Amino acid sequence: MKVAIGLGCDRGTPQATLERAVDEALEMAGAVADEVVALASITLKADEAGLLALAQARGWPLCFYPPALLAEVEVPNPSETVRHYTGTPSVSEAAALLAAQAADARALRVEKHRVKGADGRNATVSVAAVGAERILFDHQARQSAHALLAARRDMRHFQSGCSIDAATRERLAAALMQAPSVGLMQPWRVLRISDDALRARLADCVSAECERTAQALGAREEAFRALKVEGVRECAELWVVLLAPDDGTVFGRRTMPQEMAWCSVGAAVQNLWLAARAENLGLGWVSLFEPAELAGLLQLPPGAQALGLLCIGPVASFYPAPMLSLADWRQPRDAAALFGENRWAFSEDSAADACASAGPLKQE
Repeated sequence: MKVAIGLGCDRGTPQATLERAVDEALEMAGAVADEVVALASITLKADEAGLLALAQARGWPLCFYPPALLAEVEVPNPSETVRHYTGTPSVSEAAALLAAQAADARALRVEKHRVKGADGRNATVSVAAVGAERILFDHQARQSAHALLAARRDMRHFQSGCSIDAATRERLAAALMQAPSVGLMQPWRVLRISDDALRARLADCVSAECERTAQALGAREEAFRALKVEGVRECAELWVVLLAPDDGTVFGRRTMPQEMAWCSVGAAVQNLWLAARAENLGLGWVSLFEPAELAGLLQLPPGAQALGLLCIGPVASFYPAPMLSLADWRQPRDAAALFGENRWAFSEDSAADACASAGPLKQE
């Protein structure tokens, strides 16, 4: 059973009191901590130290609802006293029901469990069950999802001679098709390369571009040549992701028609990337080619464009960190350098500067 917890408390209620109240309520509901999908309260408690600490300690997402929204929820135990102080007749019951996305109050497994701490401060906890039709993730599922995101790698080293069964390919394709797209335009097209001769010619295109890239890198030419940057010949499956000719979609892309199409294709590849990692398969996105050359080889119509060769297949092991980081080619930046608030205030370091800071190349 998955559950959501609603919690109301006096100002300054200690974390220990909140933990006791929550643990007792979960036991009454026949639930355990790992089944909690969310902890919820009123926006008046958004700065409540004990509540914030509790959510962080348990790894529970914490959501705060405004009084007006809580007041719209029908609950079995409304209180005019609570309304007087908070603007809503219910905090814990209403918050639990909202966080569980419950249809009505029948979802409540614990209506109001009250606990008074040693210092006299009070906490009230309600527990609501998440309906079977609702897809809400508990703590274990969230951990698995974040582990998948952290484990995704752009792979270049594949085990030669392997193959992938049709059922796995279908699951990968389904994941790609579930990706978001601007205006639901789905501008991607995917070609599976099953012709060995065609794969060889595509590999030759990549090799030619690798040579041109090396020559364009100046002082880093030899370091680039030491890198393995693609697995077109070795991977079990080679798919080409294409941008389809513009279908005239306006919704969401009137001002940036091409850019939003590219973003939609990128989202689809990311879905595929994560699905492949969940199948314990590597995926590498190769962009080292001349688009016009691939257009000719693949007989693309006017307006269509190849955006990537996707190498998919078994690998001996996944890189413990991004390969370019391990090779000291370039280091990922901290989130603090890439996230801001309200207005642009980022440093103007260039890609060239980031690359120049790399040390000697490590062989893999």
